[in-house]
Formats: sequence, C-alpha cells, structure tokens
Amino acid sequence: MTTASRTHSSTTDSVVDTDVLVVGGGPVGMLVAAELALQGIRVVVIETRTELDIRPRAGTVHARSLSLLARRGYIPATAPEVIRRDPHGKRRTPFQFAAQPVLTISAPSVEPGPIAGIPQARLEAAFEERARALGARILRGHTVASLDIGAHAVVADVDALDGKRALRVRAEYVVGADGARSLVARTGDFPARVYPATMNALAGLAFSDTPGQIPQGWNPTPTGWTMHNPNPYGPARIIAMDFSGPLDHRPEPSVTEYRQRLGYVLGAAPALSGVSHLTRFSDHGRFRTSMRDGRLLLAGDAAHSHYPLGGQGLNTGMQDAFALGWRLARVITGHDRPEILDDYSRERVAAASAVVGNTVLQSRMMNPRTPELRDAVVAMLAVPVVHDALAQLISGQFQCGFQHDLVVTEAGGREHTLAELLRAGRFVAIRPDEHTPTPDGPADAVVVTGKVTPDQAWTSALVRPDGYLAATL
Repeated sequence: MTTASRTHSSTTDSVVDTDVLVVGGGPVGMLVAAELALQGIRVVVIETRTELDIRPRAGTVHARSLSLLARRGYIPATAPEVIRRDPHGKRRTPFQFAAQPVLTISAPSVEPGPIAGIPQARLEAAFEERARALGARILRGHTVASLDIGAHAVVADVDALDGKRALRVRAEYVVGADGARSLVARTGDFPARVYPATMNALAGLAFSDTPGQIPQGWNPTPTGWTMHNPNPYGPARIIAMDFSGPLDHRPEPSVTEYRQRLGYVLGAAPALSGVSHLTRFSDHGRFRTSMRDGRLLLAGDAAHSHYPLGGQGLNTGMQDAFALGWRLARVITGHDRPEILDDYSRERVAAASAVVGNTVLQSRMMNPRTPELRDAVVAMLAVPVVHDALAQLISGQFQCGFQHDLVVTEAGGREHTLAELLRAGRFVAIRPDEHTPTPDGPADAVVVTGKVTPDQAWTSALVRPDGYLAATL
C-alpha cells in the first residue's frame, strides 16, 4: 500500500486498524502524531483529557527546539536575506541555572533565536491542529486500559470516560507519550536509571494580596525557594519549593496545602486570593536506558522525567518526537529496517541522560543545606569553556550533527532555505552543481543544486528530515 492511499479502516464499528497508536495526547504525543501523519502514516491518538490542559506548565522553548519547529513551519524561519546579511553572527539571551543568573544562551543568527516564550498549551494546540489536518484520528476523553503484544501487532483495549469499553485498536507500533506513570512503559521492558526525590513543591496561579510579601522572581529562604512571576493582567504563577524532604505520597494538591507550603517556605502565612490550577512536582529524576522494546516506543515524560527547571522536559520531549516520527514512518512503509528505531533509542537516551543529570545538579545546588555546592558550581561557570558547554546543554545544542539553516541559490537565482526544504519532512540532498555527487540517500529525497550561503565544511550533504546531517562529501 502506498503512503498516499493510507486511510483508517475498521473490521467492525469498535475495532480500528492503524499503523501507529499514540498513547497520550499532550504536546509530545500530538507532535508525534503530526510527524507521522505528515509522512502519510495512519495514526490514532488516545488522550484522557477532553480539552487542553491550561495549568501553568513549561513555557520556555530553547534554541534547538525552535530550530526544529521552524523546519516544520510552526514558527517563522530566518529569512534568506537575514542569513546572507549575517551568516556567522550570534544572538544571546541571559538565563538562569539553579535560580542563579549565571548563564548566557546563544544561538546562530541563522536560527530563530536562543529562547522564546511559548506556552505548552499553545504548542499542544498547534500540534493537534496539524495532526488532525493531516488525517490523524484524535480520540479525547478515552484511555487505554490494556495492551496485548502479538507477533505482528499490538492490540489496545480503549475505554471511554464513563468506564465503558469504547473500541479496540490494532496497531503495528505503539508510542507511549503518556507521562511519567506510562502504561506503555509498564507494559514493556524499559529499564531505568532513577534519582530519588529530595524535595517537594507546589505551583499554582494566585493573586498576592500583600505587595512585596512574595518577592518577584527567584527567592531563596532557609527552607527552600519561592518563584513569583507577576502578571499585570491576571493571577500570577507562584511556586513554593520545600527542601525539607520528599513526600511519602502525592495526593491531589489542595488550596489549603498550597497556602501551608508557601507559608512554610516564606516563613509567614501568605495573603492570597483566586488560587487555581495547582500542580505538584519534585526533583525526582529518571530516564529509561532504552526507549524501544520491540513494537513499543517511548517519548517525552514516559521516557525521561526530572526537576522542571527551564522547560527542559518539554524541549527534550519535542526533540524526541522529531527524531522518532520520520524513522518510524520509514519502517512502516518498508523503506528502512526496524533497527533504525534502535538508533532512535540510543540517540535520545544519550540526550535524556544529560538533561536529567543537569537537573539533578540544579536541585542539589538549590538545597539550602548545601550552599558549598552552589558556590563551587557558580565559580566553575566563570570559566568560559565550562559556561559555554553548560549553556549548550540547557539549550539542546549539545547534540552534535545538526545542520544550521542556510540558503541555496540556484543558477537561475531562485533561493531556498534549508528550513523551507525540510517543511515536507523528507531527506534533503544539497550539491553545488549537477556534476557533483551527493551522499547515497532515499530515492524520494529532495535534491537541490546551487551556491550555499554561508560556506560549509562539506561540498555536498544529505540532511535527515529532523535537520541533522545523515552524510557529507
């Protein structure tokens, strides 16, 4: 069956055959679905929530994620004239590490930027809209009750919110994007490296009724930290981080507990009103040492979870989705062997281990009982090479082999940016003239011939659909 003719089919009204079942429809799951649907793959997404989660969550999108989003048209890419005018420049933005204002994140001027503030809910909505438009089937208000792994398919029993069996989905592969308590991860064999929690925290939206009682920004106290992002148009995001120890159990947060926790950290009962959208977190860290078990694959928080500082969880999850989608599509369409999914696992486990490691370090630095560690790391960050390496890690740019944006000018004067060429999610081959070979690649690769700006270390190149170099000559 050609990818162009793939449509959802069912043997009965309650049995659906599909290529990929995505369990979990947060931003990562929706992006996986959009990436697969872009390739003509049949995909079903099962999500318990009936609507977007608008609670205050990650809102920082880092440089590498911005580059990837631009290559699919979710955000504007750098214009050709800007690339030609400043092909080797850098743009810089100050950032924090362990609540200390000690980092400067930089990104090449040919890319969208070092950092952007994009709410997680807005990203999820954009990914869902794209996935639906490309033919993905999104089932909100449903949950996967069980998975049965067979030799040739995985069968999922899916329940509706009322607890009644809604349908059965038969898929060639299942992607678990269903969070830290992932059913997919529990079903398969996914060993993990775990860092136990040492603290607990509550976040929410609220009005601070006594000006100055909760300092703006990051505020250290003898028992932990507060973080207060004032909002002139509504309730502010206020977080209480309690370093007295982890919780034995994690009940649904209440307004009473939120007030108590914030009062304990501040040392005085806070005057709050309009408290809403409460969430709980800790510095518990975990990454799966494999993200593939046969027909089961993991992405996002199902594969790695950690202390939520700087939006690194959201960013790492989105990068998982971009790395997985094209590979899984090529396996399903028979263009590549399933072993390339092991490449996905190795690549993304390495990234996740680095991200979880830096968040564990940040938590230890923020503990009021270990100021020596904080001071030592801050001193080390005064060394330029150490600072730059950590900034690259935080921004996702430590992952090697990424091809930054460029302009290809054809003989007739027509211009293409790499971001534009990657919009369709295909391999892109670039060469200076028709007589110069390109690295071996897929038959359906987009081949473009012309002068490249800025100059590159290669003569010709094959670029993967996710923007990383596949091969060069």
